[in-house]
Amino acid sequence: MTENGDAGARSARLRTSVAKLRSRSGGGGMERYLLIAGAAMVVIGVPVIVLGWYGASHTPYVFEQVPYLISGGLLGLALALLGGLFYFAYWITKQIQETRRQTEQTGRALGEIRDLLANGAIANAGGTAGSGGHATGNGAFVATEKGTMFHRPDCVVVQGRDDLRMVEPNSQGLEPCKICEPLAVS
Repeated sequence: MTENGDAGARSARLRTSVAKLRSRSGGGGMERYLLIAGAAMVVIGVPVIVLGWYGASHTPYVFEQVPYLISGGLLGLALALLGGLFYFAYWITKQIQETRRQTEQTGRALGEIRDLLANGAIANAGGTAGSGGHATGNGAFVATEKGTMFHRPDCVVVQGRDDLRMVEPNSQGLEPCKICEPLAVS
């Protein structure tokens, strides 16, 4: 058999083996069983505790109270505790599923953002002076007509103003803004 034929046969065997695997996401059976088992154990355990107490309280002899304590009290306590643990396992399972769902949604959203950025669909909207746009990262700075400081276009000091002019950071007599620190990000 050739190398290509051998790889094709292994690939086909892998596909058939993977197809036979059971998926954990099929039907949601396990968490349902946890919920039902937990509820049933608590519903059975609490009355068993009450019956054990009732039986032990109606006899003055300790040797007659011990079987009630063991069979009713301890068995009922064990059932109620296990029921609570099963319900807790159900709750944790639901939390994990919700976390996975949110993680998938976040991944899809980030993938869409990545694709949009790669395609250039998210452009610098309004990066011109006076439009209140965002910093372009290419060294474009603005200053007011009579101002002594230069700012990034998205600085809160100049945002929304109409009297802005484009400047270079090394312009004579201009200092960098202490709020937006334009030289720190350029």
